[in-house]
Amino acid sequence: MKQLHWRHADTWMLGLAVAWLFWTGAVWQHATWLSTFDTTVANFWHHSPAWFQQAMVFYTQFGNPTMVTIITLIIAGLLWIKHQPRAAIFVAFNTWILAGYGNYLIKQLIARPRPTAWRLVQIGGYSYPSGHSTTTTILIGSLLVIAFDHWRNRTALNWVTGFGCLLVLLMMISRVVVGVHYPSDTIGGLLLGCLLLYISTRLSTPYRFGPLKQKI
Repeated sequence: MKQLHWRHADTWMLGLAVAWLFWTGAVWQHATWLSTFDTTVANFWHHSPAWFQQAMVFYTQFGNPTMVTIITLIIAGLLWIKHQPRAAIFVAFNTWILAGYGNYLIKQLIARPRPTAWRLVQIGGYSYPSGHSTTTTILIGSLLVIAFDHWRNRTALNWVTGFGCLLVLLMMISRVVVGVHYPSDTIGGLLLGCLLLYISTRLSTPYRFGPLKQKI
């Protein structure tokens, strides 16, 4: 039954991988339809209320490397204290290694300049994909994986999943609102985060539970 579940999931992830490759190719080729999409969506968020823009300036800081490091350390530490060191390593590895290096590699390959027409914060580096979107997707996704590993309350899982998706969506929106990413950057970051998280989850399924050394 579990093997059948993974086969269905593999099929969906293969489709997602194709979608991400298509999306990344459109960014790389400077597709006209994608530029229209970016302009339309960005203009909408740049004309959002001032209070919302200030809230996004504050919220987007939680995706900065320093904050992500602190948040991940706290989460991993709590999991370790709760006698779940493997889960702690799963979260830390996904957030620091997969999200950090995976996003950096794609950024260097695509080398898309950041937008400059509108800025509420200043930042350097390349634009695609959004590192904040990738990292937030992987961090929150990793926590959801751990929750599904240990919780059996379906209602609680549904609420937590919905809340997690909202946090990721707000991070994506915040990067556009503050003017450091195109909307397509955040979607690319989301897709990349989902793919990397799936690979990690798929390969680590037998190893996410219990102490580091199993009793004989």
